[in-house]
Amino acid sequence: MPSVDSNPTERSIKVILCTIAYREKLLDYALDVAAELQFDGIEVWGREPHLPEKFDENRLRATKKRLDATQVRPWVLGSYLRFGSTKNDLDISLADVLHIGRWLKTPLIRVWASDVSSADATEEVWQRTVQEASQACDRADKLNLTLVVEMHAGTLADTAQSAKRLVEQVNRECFKLNFQVASEPDGQTPQERLEMVLPWVAHVHAQNYGRLPGCQGENVARAPLAAGAVSYPNLLALLRSAGYSGSIAVEFAYDETGDKRQALAEDLQFLRAIC
Repeated sequence: MPSVDSNPTERSIKVILCTIAYREKLLDYALDVAAELQFDGIEVWGREPHLPEKFDENRLRATKKRLDATQVRPWVLGSYLRFGSTKNDLDISLADVLHIGRWLKTPLIRVWASDVSSADATEEVWQRTVQEASQACDRADKLNLTLVVEMHAGTLADTAQSAKRLVEQVNRECFKLNFQVASEPDGQTPQERLEMVLPWVAHVHAQNYGRLPGCQGENVARAPLAAGAVSYPNLLALLRSAGYSGSIAVEFAYDETGDKRQALAEDLQFLRAIC
């Protein structure tokens, strides 16, 4: 078990667990692991079997009770609210997501920027995404909630340039970025990717790979945060230089088929050491 160097409220950067790491289990299991390993908190996966996508007071009341019992703090709601969607296959409402975030008292809510890559997006998709995000921010701000858009392949925030364009066009204090290293080639090093968007980063998903992606659609194996191709000490140095005091989340266990708990513990211990 990793050692605890201080109270989590005293650490400038919080190391948390994404409960999606245990997407095959009930939320209670992920909460127990987070508590036992002494993560500073969690990002709650916004899908079943962890959370309902529609507000359900009975479910949320039970979840809140379990969080209180384990003393695990929910820092982020990992929602699937998508702005500027080009499909009609997602039935997730802004009202439900904000209500869930407010009920759980998560300062941050993860959101998505459309469902097409920035290279393929039309100007109409850009305009609709910015408009919907801006309207959502007006409502989120009244609840003291910050929306963090995930920098993910297949969205308008897939590259540092497009993510920067998005936050600049939305231009709201409560609209920030959920940074993660690129899972597909984007022409930049991880450090260059972070440097370009550094002023807007409010949350980080920590992932590493045996080597950096080399071509589109290539599957790259996950690696321990301490031993992969991405230098997290360098990324953390950049974040600290900017006065970053947010959260960094272990999103997935690098070992999904073996001792997942041990893999998460190793990544936690590594991040604690460099944070």
